[in-house]
Amino acid sequence: MRVKGWIGRALMAVLAALIVTSVVRAHTKLEKSEPADGATLSTAPAMVHLFFNEKPDLKVSKVTLTGPSGSVELGAAHSMADKDIMAGIKGSLANGKYTVNWQTAGKDGHVIKGSFSFTVRKTQ
Repeated sequence: MRVKGWIGRALMAVLAALIVTSVVRAHTKLEKSEPADGATLSTAPAMVHLFFNEKPDLKVSKVTLTGPSGSVELGAAHSMADKDIMAGIKGSLANGKYTVNWQTAGKDGHVIKGSFSFTVRKTQ
């Protein structure tokens, strides 16, 4: 009986680890962005485009952009494909470093947030 108890506890620990791993993997993850994280662009982008591993929930999705002069006005966050979010940039961007902050959730409902930066260095 003692061996069964030890084996049972070990199996329960393995099962618990598998459940935790599958829950962690279930969260939405940013796979790619345009502009790319760390990119230096010779022309300012017209939009911010985010690509995820699963369909994002647009009801909780937010995208903001800040630069050398503060907040940059963006259009409403929307989707054009199954697993993306995009927001148009209103106005023009001056040279400098810009940071995109984003928030969304996937089918598990867990809100996740992230950020990345890019630089605009227009040639004259």
